[in-house]
Amino acid sequence: MLVNCPNKQSDSDPIPTWLLKICASVLANIVNLSLSSGQFHPTLKESVISPLLKKLTLDKDQLSQYRSISNLSLVSRIIERVVKCRLTDHHHLVSSGLLNPHQSAYCKHYSTKTTLLYIHDRGR
Repeated sequence: MLVNCPNKQSDSDPIPTWLLKICASVLANIVNLSLSSGQFHPTLKESVISPLLKKLTLDKDQLSQYRSISNLSLVSRIIERVVKCRLTDHHHLVSSGLLNPHQSAYCKHYSTKTTLLYIHDRGR
């Protein structure tokens, strides 16, 4: 997961990306410990928020023409990605009875079309 990460980093990153790549096994332990303990360090919840003009052609003096961009630290983004991967493992959630077998949102290869087709076909 870290190998494909660019060396870019946010201002909220206390540890340089290149160093995290070298210490990937330590980072994996931190992520697993965070998930198993249910703890997420408060500093990992902090982000740097920057305004970004919605379109370059808009008036720069109008605050409503901006949207906020929140940059989390790399460690936060990695933990978030691991949680997402573990939660969206459709087979695990269904087999554990934690997800309705007809759930479409946030599941690979499912969409609102899948749901509509299921409802339509079931009505016959």
